[in-house]
Amino acid sequence: MSRTPRLSRPVTLGALLALAAVLAGGGFVARQAAGAAQPRAGARLSAPDVRIVVNAASSCPALTPARLAGQVMAASYFGDQPVPEMRTGGRTGVAALTADQWQRNQPSPEASPTDREAAITALAHLMCRQIGQARAVRSGDDPWHLALAAYQVGMDQVAAAGRIPDAAGDYVRTVEGYAAWYAAQPALATGGAAPSTPATGEIVAVPDQDVAAVVAAGSICPEMPPARIAAQIMATSGFDADRLGPAGEQGVAGFLPQVWTATVSGAAQKSPWDPAVAIPALGATMCKLVKQGGGKYDAALAAFTYGTGATTATLLAAVTRAQSEYTADTRLAGKTTGPVETLRPVTPTSAAPARTAPAQAAPAQAVDDDQPPLKGADGGSGGPYGPYFLQNLTTRDCIDRSRHDAMVDGGSVNQSACSAAAGSTEQWTFEPRGTDKRTDDELYWIRNVSDKLCVDPPGAGTYPSSSVLSETGCAEDDNQLFRLEKRLVDDGRQYYWLHNTATDMCIDVPGAGNGGAGVRLALVPCMAGDDHEWALTKNPESSR
Repeated sequence: MSRTPRLSRPVTLGALLALAAVLAGGGFVARQAAGAAQPRAGARLSAPDVRIVVNAASSCPALTPARLAGQVMAASYFGDQPVPEMRTGGRTGVAALTADQWQRNQPSPEASPTDREAAITALAHLMCRQIGQARAVRSGDDPWHLALAAYQVGMDQVAAAGRIPDAAGDYVRTVEGYAAWYAAQPALATGGAAPSTPATGEIVAVPDQDVAAVVAAGSICPEMPPARIAAQIMATSGFDADRLGPAGEQGVAGFLPQVWTATVSGAAQKSPWDPAVAIPALGATMCKLVKQGGGKYDAALAAFTYGTGATTATLLAAVTRAQSEYTADTRLAGKTTGPVETLRPVTPTSAAPARTAPAQAAPAQAVDDDQPPLKGADGGSGGPYGPYFLQNLTTRDCIDRSRHDAMVDGGSVNQSACSAAAGSTEQWTFEPRGTDKRTDDELYWIRNVSDKLCVDPPGAGTYPSSSVLSETGCAEDDNQLFRLEKRLVDDGRQYYWLHNTATDMCIDVPGAGNGGAGVRLALVPCMAGDDHEWALTKNPESSR
């Protein structure tokens, strides 16, 4: 696997003082310019510790070995336990991590916080993520300084202050002083070449140790052959198993933490940093997203990366180019599915996406009948239609109301395991309220059978994305009207978007795949590849 080295330069005292002089105001910055950032002599590192620090820092371009060494020095003097002033909050180990910090950043499920290499690597992962978060704080302070402050007092306090809180100032100065000293030490000043994703245009061969995992990942569905799996990895991580991306993408497969948790079975017991686990998980996740997106890879890629139209188009072009080369790799050829298709760049998703034709079922596949009409010309304005269970394609759960006893306005609209038992609160009718004069779309109230209340967004007009849904009394001239948009047929069931006309958004399960049983449903901009698809059925499948 080829790597392009990134040369590091020692941080000089003059450069640090010059930086301090131009930073924005605040108590910490004023003291910084007055003479802080003096190099503080740190512990001389053993050869194994140099290797650990350099390798750990290589996962993040913003984190040099000197910076990481300075933080470990402040945490424990490179000992086995934190120094006394760093033991608050249950911090342990050479990196002085709290239990939560360790849990979120540990390099593998089997690793221990008392293991030096694992702990320092976890610290590097934590700091890289916090540097990324710090860039969103409106402040004149260096993002690394803000990330150090967040390590000490929490990112919420840093964001609220808009600067380095005074409570973290001494810690930040201490780490910066050690970092300045370590940057002048030959072992770290010249050993800080962090591997990076190969330069634009360079496509590296699939590393031998990853071939089996790529082939396994490419055997799950025909839309994601091994060549495409390899190409996506190449475009996102360059096969760097230690990479932590600017948005928090983890490891060789580039899983965002929320996508890993939502889509990978047993995620808590597995690690996105282990290529043997993460690459097959990538195949399974992408196949699932392609299916949800009606067979469209571009939509699945956008959902996996949470990308905008522009960024996804750029990534898609890189995948397409790499896939054409990986198709010729004989180690992967046994699982390919034919010529590489020419992919069209994805167009930006808007709150009002273009209607697409529904996916067609196979001739022998029966589709649920007794469905509400989509258009007035189809015989609309009859009804009411139903009752139906509204079952989500991704989670297999059904739309339910909160289990209040009385018919009370304001109860939440949730998803729950589907149940056709007597007394179920999961059945809904679609009651026609007229048609859209511009499009002839049939417009419906979605009314619960048990309490006679309607699905309702907040207020009476347009509301922002992720607004949660409630039940209220059904009312004209409110924002309770929904239209049905066919999306795809799966196992004989027609799936729809439930598209609110006032907000121009769709009913969604929060999260990238499953917000969990009992989660409250919300409205978000309609997007292929997300969990917006609902079947209207009299006989729901068992939730899984």
